[in-house]
Amino acid sequence: MKLRIDTTGVSFVCTRAPEPRIAFDTGQAKTDRETGLPLWQVQLMALDASGGDVIAVTVAGDPNVTVGQPVQVDGLVALPWSQEGRSGIALRSHVSGGSYR
Repeated sequence: MKLRIDTTGVSFVCTRAPEPRIAFDTGQAKTDRETGLPLWQVQLMALDASGGDVIAVTVAGDPNVTVGQPVQVDGLVALPWSQEGRSGIALRSHVSGGSYR
């Protein structure tokens, strides 16, 4: 189940250079099932009136952003997961350089 996250009033800044997502079992780059584009992980600082958090977001295709750059985050979704007794939430979106939201 994809849970859509409202990012209205949230500003995002890239805090680490994007890194390709790598499959642990094969060591190969992961690709998006729908588009075939390579998956990247982008670390962002999300900041709103209540404070800030650092989050990791997966994007399909080269996000073309740099450290310290304000970015636009569109279509942010949370994907709950559970595997081998562990669980968490993965974040996925479209990220592009641009101004604060």
